Order: sequence, then C-alpha cells, then structure tokens
Amino acid sequence: MRVLHIVALAALTVAVNCRTTTRQQAIAPVSPQITSLTDKDIKRKASVHPAFANAGHQAGVEVWRIKDFNPEPVSQKDYGKFYKGDSYIVLKTTADKKNKLSWDIYYWIGSESTQDESGASAILSVGLDDKFNGAAVQHRETQGYESQQFKALFPSGLQYQSGGYPTAFRHVTTNAGAEKRLIQVKGRRDVRVRQVDPSISSMNKGDCFILDVDHDVYIYVGPNSRNVEKLKAVSVANQIRDQDHAGRARVETIDQYSSDVDVQKFFTALGSGTKDSVPDATAGGDDQSFVTSEEQNVMLTEVSDSSGKLKSTAVSKPYRQDQLKQQEAYILDTITGGVYVWIGKQSTERERSEAMSKAQQLLTAKSYPSWVQVKRIPQGTEPAIFKQYFTTWRDVNMSHTRVI
Repeated sequence: MRVLHIVALAALTVAVNCRTTTRQQAIAPVSPQITSLTDKDIKRKASVHPAFANAGHQAGVEVWRIKDFNPEPVSQKDYGKFYKGDSYIVLKTTADKKNKLSWDIYYWIGSESTQDESGASAILSVGLDDKFNGAAVQHRETQGYESQQFKALFPSGLQYQSGGYPTAFRHVTTNAGAEKRLIQVKGRRDVRVRQVDPSISSMNKGDCFILDVDHDVYIYVGPNSRNVEKLKAVSVANQIRDQDHAGRARVETIDQYSSDVDVQKFFTALGSGTKDSVPDATAGGDDQSFVTSEEQNVMLTEVSDSSGKLKSTAVSKPYRQDQLKQQEAYILDTITGGVYVWIGKQSTERERSEAMSKAQQLLTAKSYPSWVQVKRIPQGTEPAIFKQYFTTWRDVNMSHTRVI
C-alpha cells in the first residue's frame, strides 16, 4: 500500500507540474520587441512597449525615434533634431488648472524614411494612444510641412540631419523654414476651404487664400474674389489663430488697399511669386464647379467591427453629423484637403487602429502630395475645416443646429 501511495503521489506531482507548466506557457508574456509590420502581435506589443512605460504621466514633451520597428527614447538635449532617413513619435502632455492631463501624439516622417519605418511610427502611435484609452489627438507630420503646433514644441527650431539608422551621424543642416500651410477659400453661396500646395502656382486672383507660417496668419484677398469668400477667409483665419496658435498669432489682411511693403511681405513669407505674378481668376476655375467637384469626390467611410468582423462601409451623401456613431470610427477623405480619422467615444481599439492604418494607406494608394496630412479627431474636438463637409452641425452647448 505504501508503494502504491508513493506512486500515486508521484503521478499527482507530475500531473500538477505538467498543468503548471502548460498554464505558465499559456500566460507567458510575448516579447515586447516588434520584428516586422507583419508581426501578428504588433498592435498589442505597441500598447505595452516598455519604451512607453512612463509616457504621458506629467506635462511636457517626450520623443522616440524608430529603430528596427521599435521606439527608442531620444535624449532631451537632442529634441528638435530629426534624421531625414528616420521616423519619430513625439508626445505632448498638457495639464490644465486642475491638473487634468490631455495628450497630442505626433508621428514625424523624414523625407528619406522607408515605408516600413513610417508604417511602424503610425502603428506605435496607435499603441501609445491606447495607454490613454484613445483620448489623445494624433497628428501626422512630414519633413518640410510640419504644422505650427508641432514646431511650437521645439523653441530652438527644427534641425534636419542627413542619414538615418545605422549611419545617422553626418552633417547637420538647420531647417530654414519650409514649414507653411496655404489654404484656398472658394465658392459662391456654399464657400469651401481646402489646403493646397504652398506656392504661387496654387493661387489665383479670383479666390481668397490663407497663409499660415510661423506665428503669422495672412489673408490674401484676390482682387476678383467675392465678399462671401473674404468673410469665410476671415472666419477661418481667426479659428486658426485661436485653435492652432492659442490666440497668440497675428492675422493680417492683404488686399488692394495694402502697401507694396505689406504685399511683398506676404510673398516673401510664401517663398515665391509677386503681386503681378498671381495667375488670373480663370486659373481657379468656376466656383460652382469647384464646390460640386468637392462634394462628389469627398468620401466618408465607416470602420466598424460591430458585426464581429471588421468592415469598411461607404456612408451615403449628403453627410450629416448624426451619421457619425460614437460606437464606430470614420475616415473622411477630402482628396486634397487632408484625410481625417474621426474616433467615436465608444469605438473599439480594433476600429481605431484599423481606421488609422487605412487612412495612412490612402496617402500612398492615391499618391497624395507630401503636404497632405492624416489627422486623428476624437469625438468632440472637430475643427471647422472638418465640420464644413457636413450639411448641419451642432456643437456641445449649442441650443440649435447650425447650417454649415
């Protein structure tokens, strides 16, 4: 009997050990290192990556450089230096008077960065956002076309450095200021706003244009433009000042009454052209045809996994605010005005991640110019340029619906 008892105890011990080993193997953590964009655990690894362990806990700026698909912290003394051959992630954490935190995530793509590196930066940005339960605002930044908000994070300016991993230590070139944004304002009754290439070739005398550069916002009023276009330009310029520059930018109007010195100041800031070299109004095309084309080409797509499978579905026109469900994510492709990813408050991690990924793919698939950006918009933070594509819109605390 004693022998049988010992044998039974041994067998039980082996069984327990086997179950323990099996269970430990089942719950064993996956290595946080990302090996490729096809890594089946890439999204989970991004959300728990050790490089992000203490990210966003206090107000300030944090920077990571992408190396072999993984984020590598950048020393504070090197903040503002960006290698052309690499991609980066920049986190801005802001605290209000009650010490409540909010976050902006920027993923910066160098002009010589590979598609794998830029793709990794986008996916890692989504993973970082998961730490904040999807509450962060994400921004895509490209070399030479950085937003004003991004540049403001680096008071000493941006420095573009030649090379990238593994040969990053080369000659340093300081960015001389290619960072600018030109916005066209065009239409008769339904006036539209869209971002265009920041050069004289994008302009004409029949429309209004807004130039956002450094801490100056210029309104160029074409001599043949309509009053409604001017009114819209003033409204949008003021919103850019208040939303993008925290009210600290200077708005200046350039029109037929401006001095030659002020007019030339505008074209100097633009970086090309003169008053006399602005193309005629005919170069801008017919206003109504422009608006009609915008309405036809703009696409709104719903990204949802509510059926159990991830599906992308085109939303029917005309677009209305109530079509944006807080349980889903959406991609608004405005063709040349930018690509927006709208994130509902109750959307899933899978929906948010897939929407950002698909939006990123649009830039390559449609061969959009480098100044076209992907902007992530959490529900309730919609900018005016986004809201203009919906027939009506009611902001929080508004007593009635406003016709756009």
